[in-house]
Amino acid sequence: MSINLQPFFIVQSDPDGKGIPYFMDKHWTPELPDYEFYDSPPCEGDFLNAYSLKAKTYQLNGDYLVDENLVFNEMLYLCEKLNVKCIRIPVDINLHRGVRPQKKYFLFFPLSYLSILDKDESTYTISIDLDSGKLNTQEERGLKKTYYESIDKFKIKNNIREHLFFCNEIAASVCSIQFKNEYEALGLTGVSFKAINDNYQYSAWD
Repeated sequence: MSINLQPFFIVQSDPDGKGIPYFMDKHWTPELPDYEFYDSPPCEGDFLNAYSLKAKTYQLNGDYLVDENLVFNEMLYLCEKLNVKCIRIPVDINLHRGVRPQKKYFLFFPLSYLSILDKDESTYTISIDLDSGKLNTQEERGLKKTYYESIDKFKIKNNIREHLFFCNEIAASVCSIQFKNEYEALGLTGVSFKAINDNYQYSAWD
C-alpha cells in the first residue's frame, strides 16, 4: 500500500535576524559556477569537492537556510532517511570578525524538479509573452517548462512520491507532510511551511 505524502508544503525561509539572517553578503572561494536553478537543477559535475565561504553575519545556526542553499548535518540525515536526491558539498565558513559557526554546513541543492499541478482539476492562467503574444509554454515557445501567471486552485497530482523537490509551477522548494513532520519533530530551524491546499493561490507577481 502506497503512503499518502499529501498535503504538500512550500518550504520558506524563516529568518530571525540573528542566527538565521534575513540576508548576508557572501564571498565564495573558489567562486561558485554559474547556474540557473529555476528551470533545471545545477550540474553536480560543475562543482568542486569543497568550498570556503566568508559570510558577513555575526551568527549562523539555522539548520536549513533555503535562500542561501546551506544546510546543517541533521538536515542531511533527514534527507538521507527520506531518499531525497540532492547535491551536498562541505563548506568551511568564516563569519564576521573570523568567528566560525558551531555547526558544520553543506552547500545544498535538491535535484528533483517536478511538475505537480493536476491541470484537469486546477484553475490557472498561463503567462503570455508580450512580444509574440504566444503562451509561455514548451509547445508554443520551446521553453523548458510552462510559466504561470496565476493559479487560483492548485490541485496536486496523486502520483507524487518525492519528499523534497523543486516545484516547476511556482519555482520554489516543496516538501511532503512526512518531511515537514519529521523536520519539526527533530526541532530543526531555518524554515517555515506553507500548505498547498484549497486556500492556497499563486501569483507570479507576489
